[in-house]
Amino acid sequence: MRITRRSLLRGEASGGGVHISSLVVHCRPEKVTTLIEQISDLDHAQVPEHSPEGKLVVLLETASQDAIMQCISAIEELAGVINAALVYHQIDQEMGITS
Repeated sequence: MRITRRSLLRGEASGGGVHISSLVVHCRPEKVTTLIEQISDLDHAQVPEHSPEGKLVVLLETASQDAIMQCISAIEELAGVINAALVYHQIDQEMGITS
């Protein structure tokens, strides 16, 4: 089954394995350093790239689409975040997440 952004956001997507997702987060430029630290403190999140203008690439490796949505919501609530957009999602059936 092909997972679409709409089915993911509606919670209709299913599947086990590892959910690998990427987001583009737009934030206030003066908050970039602080937000990188705060996002990196979230479970299964990392910020491998960013620009001084306030754009961050966020990678997530989660166990479910619910965890993706929780991470997006947590990021959107951080002070200085303007927008967080899901740009990629894949379920890798052969991988598993270890805590």
